[in-house]
Amino acid sequence: MNNDKITSAQLACMLFLSILATSMLTSPSLAYGIAKNDMWMTPLIGSLGGFLTVALSLALYRRYPGCTLIQYSDLILTKWLGKPISLVFLFVCLQMNANQLRQFAELMKLAFMVNTPIIIFAVSMMLVGAIVVNLGIELIGRLSLLFTPIIIIIVAVLILPLIRGMEPDQLLPFMADGAAPILRGAFALQIWFPTYIYAAMFLPYVSDINKARRWLNWGVCWSTTIFTLSFLYIVMSMGAASQHFSYPFLLLSRYVTIASFMTHLDALIMILWVLDVFIRTIVMYYAAVSGFSQWFQLPSYKPITLPVGLLIVLLTFWSIPDITTYNFLAYIVLYYYTLGNICIPLLLYIIALFRSGPAQDEHSPAPSGSGPSVLHGEGTA
Repeated sequence: MNNDKITSAQLACMLFLSILATSMLTSPSLAYGIAKNDMWMTPLIGSLGGFLTVALSLALYRRYPGCTLIQYSDLILTKWLGKPISLVFLFVCLQMNANQLRQFAELMKLAFMVNTPIIIFAVSMMLVGAIVVNLGIELIGRLSLLFTPIIIIIVAVLILPLIRGMEPDQLLPFMADGAAPILRGAFALQIWFPTYIYAAMFLPYVSDINKARRWLNWGVCWSTTIFTLSFLYIVMSMGAASQHFSYPFLLLSRYVTIASFMTHLDALIMILWVLDVFIRTIVMYYAAVSGFSQWFQLPSYKPITLPVGLLIVLLTFWSIPDITTYNFLAYIVLYYYTLGNICIPLLLYIIALFRSGPAQDEHSPAPSGSGPSVLHGEGTA
């Protein structure tokens, strides 16, 4: 039996970094194309998706303590319906892994190592991720807590030197086209904010579950703050040019100079990108392999770690012929992310309200056979 545990703070850092990984580099051009100079307001509304998924994951966990979303899908819908529904959720998780892995590989080749085949970046990231995933969730939690302040410091170093060159006039006119573009931009950000639903895959490991709501909501607030500040930074620095670059934050980093001799700090973007994508990879990878082990009712998730990793690498190239096509199909990605990360948990919660009585207390014992040891795949069959 495996007794690995993480804290609520570690869980919040895991999910916060999972969102930050791709959002800072790719979301500005998407948001500006929809909301123009009002893009900085879209995270304030888009964050509702994050708060909703936190509330759903905690509410379902209170009703089914010790269970993950894969496990209580069977309890709520019966196995005949629960298995297909949870399989859709797992497929979305796999596709999220594949999408971010392709973005990581494409950016590394485009901006830093132009002569290296993108498959090298994808395979190397998954191999290192497989090692960490096999070592357990406790290591993932500790790495997330360790990397969070490092990444925040890197972001601050990249933003602060260019504050003097920002032009607040770029924010005007205010809401020139009304609220509709802002609402559409907020909807587009649901590619990222509902990632907090993956708390539902990790809550059985949390040692201080009574603090989970506070820390997860703080995580959503941190994500909203980073989104808003980075959008303000890009709008006031680049204005209308933001929509013409796939990675405007990367472009701005090349103009950062500190103390007149520290230049070309885009290398910091590479460090930020590698560390952050690494955390997102191992968090989503762990959610996928543990979820499939529960779906197939395997005694351990470790034998399927490499096969699932191989499937993710194959999806990275099979489902995305090139990054231009991926950017063109952004709204299709948004819709199936919304289906997996919002619609399915919301459906489960609504049906659970009708099928069960009052929610169980968070401190009540887990149902027999559904505790963390089974979740982790190391319990007895």
